[in-house]
Amino acid sequence: MGRIVAIAGGDLTSTEPVNKFSIQLSGKKQPHLLFIGTASQDASDYIARISAHFSQLGCIVDTLSLTRETYNQTQIDEKLAWADIIYVGGGDTVAMMNIWKQNMLDQKLIEIYRLDRAVLTGISAGALCWFQCGHSDSESFSGKSDWNYIFAEHMLDLHHFAFCPHYNEPGRDSFDHMLKEKDVPGLAMENETAFVEVDGKISFVRSREDACAYKIEYRNNQMIKEAVALENIS
Repeated sequence: MGRIVAIAGGDLTSTEPVNKFSIQLSGKKQPHLLFIGTASQDASDYIARISAHFSQLGCIVDTLSLTRETYNQTQIDEKLAWADIIYVGGGDTVAMMNIWKQNMLDQKLIEIYRLDRAVLTGISAGALCWFQCGHSDSESFSGKSDWNYIFAEHMLDLHHFAFCPHYNEPGRDSFDHMLKEKDVPGLAMENETAFVEVDGKISFVRSREDACAYKIEYRNNQMIKEAVALENIS
């Protein structure tokens, strides 16, 4: 199987050690990094920040801007084949997945994972996408003041968990009771933590020493929450 680094949250400074870890996983001295910013509507300032950050870390950066550019399938395939690392940005998870499916990107990313052709990484929505479903603030992007957290469904399901990013932020604890309605175990992860898979072996890392992550499931209608062991990286 492939390589995944799913970052629960933070900014480019606080998660820089995790990003360096992804670069090391690529096995390349100057890896090609493809940024997919669909969830942010390919915001130009976000693209600029990602490009500057990863360029400083020694990457050659390109973007796949599905909301601002028109590509045929061959052009998408060429960009994906070029990449040693694919980094998915945060934003509106539900909108992102709809656009991916329209462009068959969901199936292409699953195939990349199965063939282990690139390190798959990303933050927030770009972490949630690799799991079965997840706790999402997609309704907040509607502009309504009375939005609620929802479960974003039908993700790539490379790992069969319900994923909650930003678990240390206000309102994210609603994941605990919402999970009771799902027949799938949960992963609740604070900012500056990341789920890692390398060839089938799962581990967890953090770039903030006091950051935590938990596995949550319901047994006989009782919630069982267990802290996972996190490796500090810097």
